[in-house]
Amino acid sequence: MSRTSTGVRLDGRHDLRLLPVAIAMWAGELAASAVCNRANLASGASPGATVWTASMMPVLLVVFPASLALLAAMIYARRSLACIIRTAWRGTVPTGAGIVLLVMVLTASGAGILVSSAHQRTQQRDPAMRIAQQASASRLSTLDMHIDTPMTASSRRGADCQADVTIIGVHEAARVTPSHASARLFANGDTCISLDHGMQIRTQASVSPAAFGSRPLWVDDLTHTGITRAPQPARSLANRMRHRFAAVTARLSDQGRILVPGLTCGLLGQDYIGPGSLEQPDTTYAARVEQEFRTSGIMHLMAVSGGHFILVAQLTQWLGAAIRLPRPVAAIGVIAAYQGLAILVYPSDSVLRAQIMGTFSAIGMLFGRPPQTASALAWTTIMVLALAPGKSASYGYALSSAAVLGITLCTPPLQRRLDRRLPHTASQAVATTLSAQIFTLPIQILMEPQIPLLSVLANIMVAPFVSWATITGLIALILAPFVPALAFAAAWLASCGTAIMAWTAHVCAAPDWTALAWPSGIPGALLALAVQAVIALLPGIIRLGAHAIGDRAIRYGRPRAGREQSGQDTCTFMNPGHARRPHPPIAGNSRAGCTPAGRPWRACGKIGAWLAETRGMIDDQWHRHNR
Repeated sequence: MSRTSTGVRLDGRHDLRLLPVAIAMWAGELAASAVCNRANLASGASPGATVWTASMMPVLLVVFPASLALLAAMIYARRSLACIIRTAWRGTVPTGAGIVLLVMVLTASGAGILVSSAHQRTQQRDPAMRIAQQASASRLSTLDMHIDTPMTASSRRGADCQADVTIIGVHEAARVTPSHASARLFANGDTCISLDHGMQIRTQASVSPAAFGSRPLWVDDLTHTGITRAPQPARSLANRMRHRFAAVTARLSDQGRILVPGLTCGLLGQDYIGPGSLEQPDTTYAARVEQEFRTSGIMHLMAVSGGHFILVAQLTQWLGAAIRLPRPVAAIGVIAAYQGLAILVYPSDSVLRAQIMGTFSAIGMLFGRPPQTASALAWTTIMVLALAPGKSASYGYALSSAAVLGITLCTPPLQRRLDRRLPHTASQAVATTLSAQIFTLPIQILMEPQIPLLSVLANIMVAPFVSWATITGLIALILAPFVPALAFAAAWLASCGTAIMAWTAHVCAAPDWTALAWPSGIPGALLALAVQAVIALLPGIIRLGAHAIGDRAIRYGRPRAGREQSGQDTCTFMNPGHARRPHPPIAGNSRAGCTPAGRPWRACGKIGAWLAETRGMIDDQWHRHNR
């Protein structure tokens, strides 16, 4: 825990000092990309091209940091805003650190702009990008590529499979020019089966700007493809385990073949492409199941995220405690488990975030430090955006980071409030689901303009089965190459949990009103933020209104001059049958008052108490008028 200048020790999990810095860097990179894309559209360049002009630099380096200065000034003036900021947030920034924070925010925004601009210019001058912009579609170029992901079903017509690749060399004029361009490879036929994750290949193919997707280039029409380097031993073993796992899950029911691979390693069964003639699930049924998961708001279960890493860490720590391993050895085991899980599952931006952030926490465990979730998230974001500026536009990374931040900041206070009305297990599930959706909803609207109304209910219903199905699925994945019979038993147990998830998704997505249509784009995201802000401030508004009503009630209920009662407080709430007791002065009101005996006035008090007070005031006024 850190200590502020007032001597208050802070919970490291809520240390938000680096959060504005990470947000400023992220915003700077997004601003640079937006300016570049606007210039790209204005110049009439192709969708995958990158345009950068020298006139953009002064705009980004002056105008955008100046706009961020207003935000930093608001943070610096937190004392004036303390009346509307939650108490838990007031001590997160030490007193006197406002100027330092302002400088760090402006520096981070400028660094984000510079890093993004350097990335854009490097991408523009890459030989692969130059060939894609200048060459005709029919021209074939000899390329050296590294395959970054497993082969999956193609999202484009005319191709059987696809994979994300990095072009590492372009053969031109009897020489090889180094390249670092990211691309998406499309292939057909036997090529899909011969290629795998981690290989380096040399092929003749056509390169073109991407029409859609996260990669700027498309590589297709592969001919004369050869493998120049096999995957590393660890990657080769992971590929073998994944292929054997697919063969094991192919013996399950249709929902098991689709959902068990998705829940375990982040790759739905219908998207698998690999060696062996495996029976694929019905495409119509697979599309319906996927759409139901999206509509019901539980599609995030089919992507590997921090939940998988937390389960693996807990199992590793439990095993270390069972055999009495020292803490440093157990921490090293957790780090090794994180790296092994990252190799086994489908590589994605959420996996990258969870791997790095989990490694930070494990290193803290190695040195005896408690976990600091918010600080680790901020450091992870700064490091990832500095090394890979393209991640700033990734929806997957944004959703993963927003969910972690929401769960870290909002789950404890929400759970404390819900514990008064719900059982602990139910309150924990509801608080976690709501906290994650508070921060991820605007991003989800940018992806798909609708709000799943039964998302909270669906997540609560499937929560008891997610950990069970994930653990048994991982056991099946590990045992598949060695003991197929036990692997199938574990996969069948996992399919029992995914069957409940499929049924829940079907029930929650069946009514037409479960998905609320919402405005799309940035206006829709801003509207969602405004609605959430109103909902969050509504209790405070009600509380202020209640205090105002209470002050007015006390004003009308003050005793008349000269009227005293010895030994008792003079209370004018003429409410027969109720005891009377002194009431301390209300904050902000210099006059002392009194209230009926019982619970003090609260914003969410019972309506009956309010009616009783109102009746007492009416009776008092009536008696005075008739005397």
